[in-house]
Order: sequence, then C-alpha cells, then structure tokens
Amino acid sequence: MAPVRGARFGGVRGAASGETEYRSAPADSEPPALSTSAPATPVTPAPAPAPPPRSAEELAALAIRVGELHGRGSAHESAAVVAQAAVTLAPQDVARLAALLRSQGPYGAAGYLVRATAHGSPDQAAGTLAELRRVGLVDEANELFHALWGVPGSALPALIAALERAGQAADGQTLLWEWASAPPTELAALTAGLAAAGRTGDVRHLLRQVAGRPIADVAATVDQLAFPGASAAPPGTGSVPRPTAPRPAAQQVTTQQAAAQQAATQRFAAALVRETAGLRSPGDLAELGRALLPHHELYQVLLGTAATLEESRSRGVLAALRSAGLPTAPSAPRPRGRR
Repeated sequence: MAPVRGARFGGVRGAASGETEYRSAPADSEPPALSTSAPATPVTPAPAPAPPPRSAEELAALAIRVGELHGRGSAHESAAVVAQAAVTLAPQDVARLAALLRSQGPYGAAGYLVRATAHGSPDQAAGTLAELRRVGLVDEANELFHALWGVPGSALPALIAALERAGQAADGQTLLWEWASAPPTELAALTAGLAAAGRTGDVRHLLRQVAGRPIADVAATVDQLAFPGASAAPPGTGSVPRPTAPRPAAQQVTTQQAAAQQAATQRFAAALVRETAGLRSPGDLAELGRALLPHHELYQVLLGTAATLEESRSRGVLAALRSAGLPTAPSAPRPRGRR
C-alpha cells in the first residue's frame, strides 16, 4: 500500500494488492478503494498520442459487458476490463463510461474506473481529471484526485507538468503540499527529481512547506538533502550521518559527476536552511543550530541568513544562539596555500 502522507489522508483507505471486486452496498455507502500498490506505468514528460474516440454504442456495449461479467460472478474479469479501459480510452471516453457505470452499475465500478487512470500515463490521469470536472462528475473527480496522492515521487514531476497542461495546475501544487509531510528520504529524492526536471519553482515551494515542520524533521531533511543515500542520524541529534557502503567500481560515477551532484545537494540543503531561518522563531533556530553545528558549512549558512534578517529579528536569533552555547561569529576565511 502506498504511504499515506498529509492531513488530507485521514480516513482514506488503500485496498489490498490485487483487489478486483466491486462491493455490493447501499448507494450511500463508501465505494471500495483501488489498490495503490500496483506498479504504475513509466511516465515521460511528453504527452502520449491520444487514443481514438469511441462511439456511444461502443461505450454502452462496454458498460453492459462489465455489468454482465459482474452479475454472473466473474468479478475479477469484470474489474480487469474496467482497469484496461481506464488506461486505453481517451479521457473524454473514460468520463462518458464513468457516467454510464455510475447510473447502471455495478456499484463501485465508476470509482474503480477513474482511480485506475492514476496507473496510466500522467496525461491520461490529468486529462481524465479535467474532463470529469468539466462534465460535472464531482465525486469521480475526487476519487481520481485522491488516487493521485499515491503516485510515487519519481513520477510526480511529470504528473505536475501534465496537470498544468490540462489546466489543473492548482492540483499539482496541492500534491506538493501533501508531499511536504513525507519522510526526509522521500523528500530529498523528490527535490532532486524536481530539480532535474527543471522545476526550480516547485523545489522552492516544497522546501518552504518543509520549513514549517517540526525542527527535528527539518534537521533530518537537511541531512538527507546534504548527504543523499546516507544513513540518517536520529532527527535533531545533530550527528553526522554515516556514508553508505561503497558501490562496485563499475557503478561508480566519475569525479566530476560526483562533485556536481554534491554541489547540487548542498544547495538544496542550504536553501532549506534559509527558508527555515526566514520563517521560524529564534528558539526554533537555536534548536536547528544545534543540529547543524557538526555541518560547518550549513551552520554558516544559518548565521549568514540570520545576519540578513530585519535588525530586531536578527538580534533575537543571535541571542538565542548564544543562549544555547552556539557560536555567533562567522568563521574566518581559510588562508590560501602557497603555490
């Protein structure tokens, strides 16, 4: 089951892997959830070619087939037909089929259909979401959007781009808001993925949301951003993480690549420190300073940012750092060696 994150996940249930039955229930009860543990189709930034449109007769026949299979006890086959339709029909036809299944059953089939589009291409999911809203299928649109919360972080940059193309940009920002409560390791991976996709604005938006989390979580995320792939220390302890075991020589990146990756991750970590310094109280920043102290460069980022704050706030931060026994003088530049 995909990890649940964010306040909006309260009460949302992920189905067990392999769930293929529609539940017989009163019309006002909650429809079954589609498993979010099924592997998603690999995503790409470019939109896939649009499937050919289907006639009203074809869609009606498909809805009848789904109902007949379910009615004679072939629930697995019925659900398989629905799941295939979700990723092969054009978004407009998915919405039309959802309307048919909603009106004539079987119960839960419409919700199953729209949730299954989350396992298709980003443009399929985003286009279906836009079409469901356009035709007024509000409940089904909500079902699909909730399913998108389970999309893995590696697929999120492409999904956000697809949502923007479909006119649903606000949904992409909501997904980022949800992801801001993910574990530090997942946040670090998502940050790198967004940056690699050129979505620097989303990186800043995500880090600003993370800066509002408990300071222990912020410190752990800074560690993961600065040292990706390392074993994180307990949040808030300030311990330097242990590097992971070296990879085989065939898998080692070049020195230049490693230096570029390290520089990028350090920039992300420094950006989170700056965002936090601009938002949090002096007491919170003193707590963060204790966690950052072993990381000399990042602690200096905190001091440098504090110096740029409004004067009274800057004095308050420096006073809180001194009260915590932390240094407040910037380190002297290292002398250059003789050539």
